[in-house]
Amino acid sequence: MAQGTERERPKVETLGQLMGTVLAYFVMGAAVLVVIDLVFVLPTGRGFGHTSGWIAALPTVWVYTEQFRRYAGAARWGLMLVGVLLGLGAGFAVAVIAPVSWLPMYAGGLGGLAAALVYGPLWYAGIKAFGEERSA
Repeated sequence: MAQGTERERPKVETLGQLMGTVLAYFVMGAAVLVVIDLVFVLPTGRGFGHTSGWIAALPTVWVYTEQFRRYAGAARWGLMLVGVLLGLGAGFAVAVIAPVSWLPMYAGGLGGLAAALVYGPLWYAGIKAFGEERSA
């Protein structure tokens, strides 16, 4: 790409910006998941909400991937690993304690949201303490 033609994306600088972006991406993922589920419900006649809600959290991975790429150094790998383990642990815990009567879309969606919300503050605090921002 020619120099000067690439738009610089705004940087996420605060925890509030990070979590707001994560929530926005989760809502977009949830909206797409509902549309995808409806596409399968209408022609097949199966019930709504049987698609895994974890899919709604996938767009939040893009937010965190951009954060990961923004920083250099070995600390980001450790932060990412700990954050993923704790985030997924929290997400699975939420999904498991959800009422059995809830459809997979709702229980999985809450699990995915919990994972994304646990990962964010861990990443932010760790990267502010140990991270090395890449030079432009």
